[in-house]
Amino acid sequence: MRAGMLESFVLGDVLKTQARVHRNDTFLKFYEGDLSYGDVDEMADRVAQGLISCGVQRDDHVAVMLPNCAEFVHLMFALARLGVVAVPVNTAHKGELLRHVLTSSDTSVLVVEAHYLDRLAPLANKLPGLRRVVVRRGPGDVGGGPQPLATPTLSWSNLLDHGADALRPEVGFHHLQAIMYTSGTTGPSKGAMCSHALALTCAYDSLNYLDRWGKTTYCPLPLFHAAAMWDGVLSALLSGGAIAIVDRFHASKFWDDVRYFGAQVATSVFSMIPILLNRPPDPRDRDHPLETFYMGKSGLDEPLRERFGVRSVETYTSTEVGIATGSPYGEWKTGSCGIAHDERFEVAVVDERDREVGSGEPGELVVRPKQPFTITTGYYGAAEATAHCFRNLWFHTGDRVWRDEDGYFYFLDRMKDSIRRRGENISAFDLECEVNLHPAVLECAAIGVPSELEEEDVKLAVVLRPGAGLDPEELIEFCERQLPRYMVPRYVEFRDALPRTPTDKVAKYRLRAEGDHGITEGTWDRAAVVSGDEPCAAD
Repeated sequence: MRAGMLESFVLGDVLKTQARVHRNDTFLKFYEGDLSYGDVDEMADRVAQGLISCGVQRDDHVAVMLPNCAEFVHLMFALARLGVVAVPVNTAHKGELLRHVLTSSDTSVLVVEAHYLDRLAPLANKLPGLRRVVVRRGPGDVGGGPQPLATPTLSWSNLLDHGADALRPEVGFHHLQAIMYTSGTTGPSKGAMCSHALALTCAYDSLNYLDRWGKTTYCPLPLFHAAAMWDGVLSALLSGGAIAIVDRFHASKFWDDVRYFGAQVATSVFSMIPILLNRPPDPRDRDHPLETFYMGKSGLDEPLRERFGVRSVETYTSTEVGIATGSPYGEWKTGSCGIAHDERFEVAVVDERDREVGSGEPGELVVRPKQPFTITTGYYGAAEATAHCFRNLWFHTGDRVWRDEDGYFYFLDRMKDSIRRRGENISAFDLECEVNLHPAVLECAAIGVPSELEEEDVKLAVVLRPGAGLDPEELIEFCERQLPRYMVPRYVEFRDALPRTPTDKVAKYRLRAEGDHGITEGTWDRAAVVSGDEPCAAD
């Protein structure tokens, strides 16, 4: 990194600088049209002024529950300019999950899509810190309807009634830019505190690892994830390039979109790749401008290149640390997430007592920064979890890897109690808490089991209360009402008891070892009885 660059990594300032240089160049591409750097810069100022007018102050926490849209981007830049902390919310959240995020983050203002307003009504008396709701109405949304909360509400359009000259409090690279929620390990999902420097160094490193300066990126991932916002929007910002943003991943439209937007790079999650490869061959499979898929895992690089002429580039990336490892462009090893980013991090593989292991030996990946504020400063309001993850002066990722003699790292699996499904990290704890609310359930355990899409599916092992009756379909209907769709289990097994450790904890490793990688003869499979069921629709 060039001397002084870290100090310049302040989100609102970077946009202002790029708008001066690239004012009329396209920054954001949507089906509805393009927005230039100048357009986004002006809208960020107008939204910031509108936020000030409705009482938002420096260091407030503002939750953002919007679909992929221009307003999401405008709002993120406006908040950054004001020194306000953004709290992106997964748009699938509802019930206890939504309440947990809004309360544990100390959110005082919520900007929400009208389509999601009905999820707030059951929480009316459970959000004491929420003092204002701003509602964005998208295409097809209509006005009227009951007020879901006693909290004062105004329309997004009201924010735009003010000028574009926002106040500019002094904001530094070290200041908190966002609280990004990650799946819990042994407890509820936690909010990683992310500075301006963390977000922008991750974006900057993504540009170098993919050689994507000035190129157009195609983004079908949700903007509430770091992969879309940091590796997508902010990388495009730093490069002076453009990013095309769509509502979600559509397998049938993917290649037509890439051609329409002229994209050279696609942000992706691994589960997208087998879906694309499983589609029928098309004469236009290589008729497109795409050069690279960027993802956290690249085990299907060879078939991608053979069929589509596109390669995948893998790094080790997380919300907490940004990009800890990656391969110098063109120096890839199949299946590897690259070498340590020596300028920015120390990276090691350690055993259960934090002793470094040798080449070829599996262990936990641990990271510590060489530059200030380039990894998370901890989990908001969770001192114990922060201390645990940062023990012995290393950040413990909870992921098992090994390193070869050339210093290349290879991801093996997750050590922590989370499940990776369709590009989403699922907190087993959060899922279990919701299922345990069912009146027939005594206790349950959620585990990840192998999926045809190369990530994981969710299996739920359930013990019923004495005398209670429940069938799998009824339990799934309950889950569909209470949980985001991606968290709804595919597999259910009713058991007399759960296996236990000597300290009376559920021995999930024993559940995973039963039958065929956790799938037993008594396991009910939702996909076998629900035609076309797909928790994260590809089309």
